[in-house]
Amino acid sequence: MSEHASHRRRRGMPGTLAGQILIAHPILDEEQFAKTVLFVECDTGKSVSGIILNRPLNVMLKALGKNFENLPVSNTPVYFGGQDGETTVMLTAWVFDNSKKIFEIYCELSSAEAESLRKMNTNVQTRAFLGYCDFDAHLYDDIRKGLWIVGDTRNLFGAQEHEEKLWQTLLLQENPNALVYR
Repeated sequence: MSEHASHRRRRGMPGTLAGQILIAHPILDEEQFAKTVLFVECDTGKSVSGIILNRPLNVMLKALGKNFENLPVSNTPVYFGGQDGETTVMLTAWVFDNSKKIFEIYCELSSAEAESLRKMNTNVQTRAFLGYCDFDAHLYDDIRKGLWIVGDTRNLFGAQEHEEKLWQTLLLQENPNALVYR
């Protein structure tokens, strides 16, 4: 793996949302974010960007055009990452290490970097995201209002088994009373 890719590994930093997940509360009335789980890739203090984790498009990367057909990761599933940059494709890799209870996500990978990670660790899952989410400072107010629940990526263990209900599963882990507001 290149030094560049390892530098893009995201972890939570004190006082920042980067490396955490945001779970939409049931009362969030913005249709595009209803029942979503977001991974926060970047938090500058003035804006936040990330990707929606639970909106599969039910296509593989190779279906997005000739540029993706012959890549070693061409059979990577594609997810809707958000409405911003809808023509942008971001390749990611997730590493679950159940024995150490570690979850890492690598964002903005090249095909070669993603393939290298997969060869190094059989627990690596790759996903491609079409588009991303970009929020201004109002997101912090929405979090304070309870419209978004901040969660820990460690709660994504086993998420692949609960993909259709990922939002509800994580919401109940973080706030068991949240579904009372339906």
